Amino acid sequence: MVRGGGGKTLFFVLYLLFGLYFINFGFNFIKIPAFISGIDKWIILLGGILLIIGGINYLRLKKYVP
Repeated sequence: MVRGGGGKTLFFVLYLLFGLYFINFGFNFIKIPAFISGIDKWIILLGGILLIIGGINYLRLKKYVP
């Protein structure tokens, strides 16, 4: 098995997508289709979970940096 940053890349893409969605949610740069607006609370929930995971990873990173 090849060791790589596959998990890191996946989380980066997820953070990027949810971040862009949240920015668009506030400023309405792009019109969001109605079917996505119907699942809006689930998107915000998953984005909040990703923010918590990011905060935990940030705190864990502090332990390893001299």
